[in-house]
Amino acid sequence: MDTEVSDLPAAHGTSARFRTVRSVASAALACVLIAAGTTLANAAPETALPWCAGVGAPVTLAQAPATFEAIAFDRNGRLVVSDWVGGGIDVMDAPGAPLRGIAGPIPLPGGLAPEPGGTMLVGVGVTPASPLAPGGGVAELRRLDLDTGATTTVATGLSQGNGVVRAKDGTVFVTNDGSDALDRVDPDGRVTAGWYRGSNTNGGAISADGTTLYVNVTFGDTHVLAIDIATGNATTFFRPPAALSGVALDDIKIDERSGYLFVTAWQGGQVWRIAPDGSSGCVLLDGRLLPAGIAVGKEGAGFAPTSVYVGTHSGSLIEIPGAVPAS
Repeated sequence: MDTEVSDLPAAHGTSARFRTVRSVASAALACVLIAAGTTLANAAPETALPWCAGVGAPVTLAQAPATFEAIAFDRNGRLVVSDWVGGGIDVMDAPGAPLRGIAGPIPLPGGLAPEPGGTMLVGVGVTPASPLAPGGGVAELRRLDLDTGATTTVATGLSQGNGVVRAKDGTVFVTNDGSDALDRVDPDGRVTAGWYRGSNTNGGAISADGTTLYVNVTFGDTHVLAIDIATGNATTFFRPPAALSGVALDDIKIDERSGYLFVTAWQGGQVWRIAPDGSSGCVLLDGRLLPAGIAVGKEGAGFAPTSVYVGTHSGSLIEIPGAVPAS
């Protein structure tokens, strides 16, 4: 079943003119992406992974003229989402509450990563120039104050801001799905451009013990990589069946308690759950246009930690109840 949906309301920190331009820009690209996604979905093979057992029916929490790119939860358990083409950051204070804009314009925001102090890291500059990386250095990392909407620059010279993940020691990894250049930002702000150069990368999740970075290879032979943070060496963690080799995996997140990984298949219109050892995967959601960002729920504002939440480039925010197995 679906909840009643609503458009983005007026919000502090964003002008009426910006909200209008943002909605038009997002809606225009969403139409293009939806057309492309419909074609891809019609051409895609039937599900080649089994359905996950014990999962509830998806619930649409919001529908808006937006290209939702990344989802994260702040320390209070509120849902935070970036609107890629719209150039804004929105917050949902509780399940079913209207989205409210808190920051913008931000040029092409991508990945989100919460910080212990309550701020949010935002990848900025998810642009077509990213294939020039790492020499292009067109992107940056910003710190967002969720109360005021103010941003400060943390690092510049990054290749892309598509996926952002923060390790417990403060090291940040920023992925790039348009070029073979995954960047690293140390706690002191020092940037290692192209820290990993083995393939394009997208999303980002770190194991509970802090030793492994999980990323998706989006284009070409799509699969999940496990990168040893100490050495930078990568191995294939999960490879989908051959029938799904072109689904373009996008975001990836981890439930630290159970070790399960969750990925969005952008071109395939699906969301998957992957076993902690990478031995198997199953389908949580199918038939949705262009799923992009994903996050595991967090206690505090009513978002269930047993659910995962998905944002799509077609403007939907979706809850999948029971997606996280009991640990």
